[in-house]
Amino acid sequence: MELVSKDLQNLLNICFEEHESSYWGEYNVAHLSETESIRLVYNYIDDDWQEEEFKEFPLLLELNRILEPEKMMYFLCKNLSYISLLYMDEIDAKVSSRRYVIENGQFKLVYEHLRKKNND
Repeated sequence: MELVSKDLQNLLNICFEEHESSYWGEYNVAHLSETESIRLVYNYIDDDWQEEEFKEFPLLLELNRILEPEKMMYFLCKNLSYISLLYMDEIDAKVSSRRYVIENGQFKLVYEHLRKKNND
């Protein structure tokens, strides 16, 4: 975690802070703005997988509310060869959620859930 955090700090000119929680365990987070953050977490915490279908990845990098997330992911993958894009979730609270994967260098929609509107 320390080495990946240092690589990201140097590449993006950001600063990570160490945190610990009962749910996420030890993790590092960098706040880019009031709403944007990057979080680096362990995939295996307290005998449980965060992303069980990706057990080969010991660390997970989460980009939260990043402006132009596709651009950021391509930049990270290009400059840090050990980073792989697993998926991208797009969540619009109370409206919809979508999941994308990379296929042939493009984002492909693999899941979409639209919430029903209440006509009260």
